[in-house]
Amino acid sequence: MRSVSKSLTLIFVVLLLSSLFILSVAPTNVQATSKPSTPQFTIKLVDYSYDVPESSTTTINQYTGEETTNTRPGYRVENKTIEVTIKNQPFKPYTSQNGEHNLYYAVHVKGRFGEDWQVFCKNTVQSEFGYTVLTGHARYDAGSQLDFRAEAIIGYMFDTAAERRSWAVMDIPSSYMFIAEESSGWSNIQTFTMPGGTLSSHSSQTTPITTSDVNQPQLPEQTQPPNFVFPPSFLLWIGTLLFVGIIVAVVLVFLRRHFKPPNYHNSVYNT
Repeated sequence: MRSVSKSLTLIFVVLLLSSLFILSVAPTNVQATSKPSTPQFTIKLVDYSYDVPESSTTTINQYTGEETTNTRPGYRVENKTIEVTIKNQPFKPYTSQNGEHNLYYAVHVKGRFGEDWQVFCKNTVQSEFGYTVLTGHARYDAGSQLDFRAEAIIGYMFDTAAERRSWAVMDIPSSYMFIAEESSGWSNIQTFTMPGGTLSSHSSQTTPITTSDVNQPQLPEQTQPPNFVFPPSFLLWIGTLLFVGIIVAVVLVFLRRHFKPPNYHNSVYNT
């Protein structure tokens, strides 16, 4: 019976030491997701339109020697885009079991007098420079008023076909889905009015400063160090180890109280 007690005690000690080892190692690979700041941004119309000059070509009839001149009139190529320039904020990408986590920006647009928001530009990873530029078409009439809003999102791209590819016979192409973990919420609305007339080549018009710009929150000057947390699966594993350890301890106490080894010395003496 004494050997059984020693074995149970050894199991309990091993479980306890394993849980302490995991507690000291596992947190280094998991980073807490902090809330990003509301984006600060400006809007401008950029005109890359250009003129194609008039051109003419002359051909000679190889049999008669007659020259024929064909003239093509000049024309203008319209190429205007709306650029939304977002001021970057401190963020360091990190990797987990789900993949690489980045800071993304999303921009929506709608008519000033409408209610239906549309995607101006899909989720775009923050650039490595001081600003992230998102572009969209400018196919709006002169004088049109457009409302813009922006949002910062921390997330990652998840390959939905990865699990199926592990057991499928044929190769399954990747199919990515954006998973958002934390967002700043939508910024205040900025209204941009499409200018009239023709802008000079490579010129731009920036939206004027409005009250929505003044209300934008200030970005932190320094990057805060990441906090570390435990994922639910890790906490479940620790809880299971502790639960098993408690059960082993209870059984050990029960066996010691109800199955005491016989006292041979007293038995011989009484005989």
